[in-house]
Amino acid sequence: IFYSWVVFSGIWRWSGYVKQVVLVIIDEIHLLFAVRGSVLEVIVSRMRYISSHTATSIRVVGLSTALANARDLADWLGIEGPGLFNFPPSVRPVPISIHVSGFPGKHYCPR
Repeated sequence: IFYSWVVFSGIWRWSGYVKQVVLVIIDEIHLLFAVRGSVLEVIVSRMRYISSHTATSIRVVGLSTALANARDLADWLGIEGPGLFNFPPSVRPVPISIHVSGFPGKHYCPR
């Protein structure tokens, strides 16, 4: 659906459906930094642009199981302080454990 929305939102001035969107829910928003992250970035940026050029306010809800830079992401999305809900690991029904593994530089693969 990513790529379809890029096409539809690209013609938003002529598309009544795109101008009616008031809520965007992004599941697994941490994928913004993955392979298809650039497509997700275009979608979010375009929806913010559309919102700024119409009388319609668009609410963005981003969901992720774990996100280390929630405040940075909220700033980019234009989310004010009280609109950010970043729950601590203690509220998870299944405890989360963090493991950091080091690898030699020659095997480094960014994600």
